[in-house]
Amino acid sequence: MASIPFSALFLSIILQMALLWSIGSSQKTGFTSIDCGSDSDYTEIQWVPDNKLMSEGTSVVLPDTSIDLVLSTMRLFNGSQSKYCYSLSNSAVTAGAFFLVRASIYPGKNPPYTPKNPDGYFHFRMLIDADMWGDVKILSGDGIWWAYDAYVRAKHSKIDVCFARITPDGDAPFVSGLTLRPLPDTLTSTALMTEKNCFLVCLGHKNYGVPLSGPSWIRFPNDTLDRYWISHEVPDSKLTSTQEAIDRTADSLDQLPERIFQTSLTGSRDFTLNWSTLGNDSVHYVVFRFSEIDPLVNTSGMRVFSIFANGVLLTTEGPIDVFARVGANAAYSFGKTVTLDAGSNITFTFTSLVSSTFPAFVAAAEVFELREIGALSPPSINKYPKYLK
Repeated sequence: MASIPFSALFLSIILQMALLWSIGSSQKTGFTSIDCGSDSDYTEIQWVPDNKLMSEGTSVVLPDTSIDLVLSTMRLFNGSQSKYCYSLSNSAVTAGAFFLVRASIYPGKNPPYTPKNPDGYFHFRMLIDADMWGDVKILSGDGIWWAYDAYVRAKHSKIDVCFARITPDGDAPFVSGLTLRPLPDTLTSTALMTEKNCFLVCLGHKNYGVPLSGPSWIRFPNDTLDRYWISHEVPDSKLTSTQEAIDRTADSLDQLPERIFQTSLTGSRDFTLNWSTLGNDSVHYVVFRFSEIDPLVNTSGMRVFSIFANGVLLTTEGPIDVFARVGANAAYSFGKTVTLDAGSNITFTFTSLVSSTFPAFVAAAEVFELREIGALSPPSINKYPKYLK
């Protein structure tokens, strides 16, 4: 059985800054992009400094010379307050509206201080509107930019994003950039947030079926939700791809880029995808993306498989046969909530039925952790996608 590991506590991305910031240049209604620690704006990419939003902390210019402007500064909160909060607002932030909140954190190759913990990692905490977002753990001097994403609902006309020490004498928190992006209330993820009265911590958007020569991550210019897709690079023998157009009309809620469905990882008859360090006693939502792009699969029953999570069957309503459900070159998604009672790993096992001619496959996957939120009176959403029920 083939095993494909992926550690997804948070989304980490090796620096490829020219692509990163140029794609994010256009400013749209509801977008806010803040360069933390900066005192000047640069309208060509419409990032604004935080000096009018945050009076606390220290602006630090990193000595790194080969990084983008946004990551060249940070806001270091080295005072004695229990937490430091940015209040994010714009014309789209109203009670009940959905947003992507992204915190970009880059310690630099020569950080401004040494971590207090002997393990060599910076440890501090992030909160959204006083709700626990997550604990940051970043190795000092590793030269990696970390992007922490969450899908949230505004409780008022602003969203507070806060940074705090984990203990009174713990590491001082810091941040390089903050972004706010509006989300439609019709996404499967936002429908789940309404149903469960929660917010979602994004643990990773994984793009399977990327060739070995491909990039380590991709940010598609036409991805309206501004997702970072981490590549799983595979040899040609396990890669299926097409240039044919993909029909997304039956699976259009999540506004996925067409290119996601034009490549797939085709495994052995049984293969596993491993997601690790997810947190104990937590509930996760996973959604797998498929499109039957192999022209040899031209009738129902030729590729049929089941999916298990830590040995528990997820496809309880019957095995997946993408061709039978939507035909060829058409998008199809399957999503479920998964509870981790013990341990912090999820192993997803794809198992082909004995009668299946072709092995299991997958184009992409997204994993979120459900987090409790404080009081919020959600507006009603009348229709949920079938696979959330």
